[in-house]
Amino acid sequence: MKKIILGMIEGLRIGAFIYLLVIALEIQQSPPSAKNIYSVLVFSALIGLVTQLVFERDALSKLQSLILHCILTAILLSATMIYNDWLSQLIKPIFWLEYILIYLFTCLYFILDGYLKTQKINQALDKRRARKKETSKKV
Repeated sequence: MKKIILGMIEGLRIGAFIYLLVIALEIQQSPPSAKNIYSVLVFSALIGLVTQLVFERDALSKLQSLILHCILTAILLSATMIYNDWLSQLIKPIFWLEYILIYLFTCLYFILDGYLKTQKINQALDKRRARKKETSKKV
């Protein structure tokens, strides 16, 4: 349960950041409303939930998980777009190109983040092993 809640919170963070970029880059043509903001937050939390559920499954390969996640994200995004009366944007090919680019950018971010965290953990383990060797030599 804790992992699911943390996944939803992570989804909120990412969704809020991406929505702010959408507003700053003037991708959303209409002024943001409370309805838009709340629905994006709910959508983002659901994406976090989907992310947690999809990537925690060992039955799927990484590629299968990524494809499934991309499709489920697109479905939730479409529902949010319809709810916010942004259907005219949803049917434009440029919208889907932007979706794919944002999705890929987000994936690259998480790959880099995971790599950097792994490097940091490995460095800490190497230091611990080096200290252990030093103390065992002294004894």
